[in-house]
Amino acid sequence: MTDDLETTGELRSLEMNRINEMFSEQEFPVTTEELLEEFDDVIVNYPGGDSEMLRPILETSGSETYDTSKDLQLAVLNGVSRNAVGRPRYSDRDPPTVGDEEDFQQSF
Repeated sequence: MTDDLETTGELRSLEMNRINEMFSEQEFPVTTEELLEEFDDVIVNYPGGDSEMLRPILETSGSETYDTSKDLQLAVLNGVSRNAVGRPRYSDRDPPTVGDEEDFQQSF
C-alpha cells in the first residue's frame, strides 16, 4: 500500500487516480476473491466528492483471474460508476461535427 492510503476507522480511502498504485505490489495471477480478501475495506473517492466501495467495482467483472496488472486496471476502470469520470460523454478535444464548424472554439 502507498502512504497516500488514508485510514478511517476500519475503512481505507483512496483517490481514484491512485488506485493503480494500491495494486503495485500485487502478485499475478490473482483472482477477484483474493483481491477482495485484501482490499475489501477500500473506499474509492471520485473527483467531485462521490465515492464507492471497491467490492462492487471489482464484482462488475464477475469472478475473474487477472494475469497482469493491466488486466486488473482495465477491470477497475470498466467497473467504476459514471461519477468517476466527470461529465459523461464530454470532451473538449473532440473535433467539430459537420455543421458545427462556425461554432467551433478550441480550448488550450
